[in-house]
Amino acid sequence: MFGYTIPIEYALPYEDRISYRNYYCETCHHLREEYGFIPTLTVNYEMTFAALFFNSILEEGERIHYNPKKHFCIIRKSASHTELMHKLTAYSVLVANNSLLDDKMDGSSLKANLGLLGLNRAITKARNEFPEYDEAILKGYAKLREIEASGESDPIVMGSYSAQSMIDVLELMLGDEFDDRMHELFRCLGIWVYVMDAIEDLDDDKREGTYNPFITAHPEFTNKKEFVKNNMFLIGETMGNIIGRIQAAYASLRDDLRFNVNILDNIIYQGLSFSAHRIIRGDKLMDLSITKMITGKMNRGLPPTMV
Repeated sequence: MFGYTIPIEYALPYEDRISYRNYYCETCHHLREEYGFIPTLTVNYEMTFAALFFNSILEEGERIHYNPKKHFCIIRKSASHTELMHKLTAYSVLVANNSLLDDKMDGSSLKANLGLLGLNRAITKARNEFPEYDEAILKGYAKLREIEASGESDPIVMGSYSAQSMIDVLELMLGDEFDDRMHELFRCLGIWVYVMDAIEDLDDDKREGTYNPFITAHPEFTNKKEFVKNNMFLIGETMGNIIGRIQAAYASLRDDLRFNVNILDNIIYQGLSFSAHRIIRGDKLMDLSITKMITGKMNRGLPPTMV
């Protein structure tokens, strides 16, 4: 989903490219094994980053190995059987659920209802096993709606509120292992995804009358192309500040990584800037998740999903 935290694959050695794809595939395999085929459509690049990072830095984390030439990837069995992957998978399903619920509240009820119907069993299972995750997501969602209604126009502030429930779930998931450095990294990544998506969806939000902090701050907004052209310094400064914070937080953790350093370096030091350039140019980033397929946009009233 979204594709704002992806590597520049051509800049990676072949083995690292395969390793990255293995973590993407592993999230899909866990979704299929635990929740069925339909939930595999909730796989997203932000969750992949989380799986890659936490497997690389935590003691229980594992290297994921597959045969890259093997076909019918979706029917393979998962290679990792850790609690970490189990919990990340459940979190992904619960975030997809709340994203669809938010879209339903915004008026796209038919599309959202179809998505909720397809994910119903998976949502119920994840909610029953991890009610505390669901509660944290719902609490964060309600707070974000409240701040939206107040007319807040600072995208950084809104991104921080958006990231809060993700932080709360990661604290529940990892306990003391989720230290202050990780807290800062994932809060900044949450802000990054929120801001990037807000810029990408400017035209859609204007047309549909959906909240967007940039439009709230600029009531004269007409279209994305003109807005980006007239506010290039503002957008560039905002993106640059967030990237700087992410890179500083990552640098404080880098020496603790046990493997996959090249891939994570690539994402943090190259991939983020590349994604920013694509958004400014108006390119559509890679996006394969069910919530985007159904609603056509991210729910900025929820924490970013990490595939």
